[in-house]
Amino acid sequence: MTIQEKDFVKIDFDVYSNGKLAQSTSQKTAEEANLPKAQSYGPQVMIVGRNFFVKALDEDMKKAKEGEKRTLELSVEEGFGKRKKEFIKTFPKKVFDEQKLRAVPGMVYDFNGMFGTVKSVVGGRVMVDFNNVYAGKELKIEYTITQKVEDIKEQMEFIFTTILKMPQNLFKVEAKDKDVTISIPKELHAMNDQLTKTFEDYISNYKDFKVSFGELPMPKQ
Repeated sequence: MTIQEKDFVKIDFDVYSNGKLAQSTSQKTAEEANLPKAQSYGPQVMIVGRNFFVKALDEDMKKAKEGEKRTLELSVEEGFGKRKKEFIKTFPKKVFDEQKLRAVPGMVYDFNGMFGTVKSVVGGRVMVDFNNVYAGKELKIEYTITQKVEDIKEQMEFIFTTILKMPQNLFKVEAKDKDVTISIPKELHAMNDQLTKTFEDYISNYKDFKVSFGELPMPKQ
């Protein structure tokens, strides 16, 4: 089955950084390599052409077949580029304290959508590296597309949770044939046009479905 731009796919992969395994969707493989525990294991959903990992992987997936194991070797330039000194910033420790965060070297934190790794904590100052963890490194990616995700309900739920970062208790998607109902609290219905635009942008055959909006009760605090 041909893989195309905007396809939702489930992918198993191992990422090697400078020859050493750095990331895996296999729990057994990750544990054997003593990698830090991941939030989840098993095939991960990606949208082809949306740069979920690295552009070169998107381009290679368009040549892949479902179930085929492929290997992609990338130079520093083909991967995440060289490390940049200007991406290393120093913050007062009170910035972390105010957010009730503990600044721990090696930990990755989300700074308003930018992810940074704490490099050091010295004298009330915290050094944070915003370079991608794979910047400056040669990569080898071994991957297999295990499945194309063609179910509209599954696609929409992925967009809600991964793209829009919306908690699962704030939405419900129901689909039967070409009829789809998206339920969200009425307090969020001002988002309907924005949601429609997002789904049109990410789902190639969105206009083939009849989509309506329903209501959910707002979860109690």
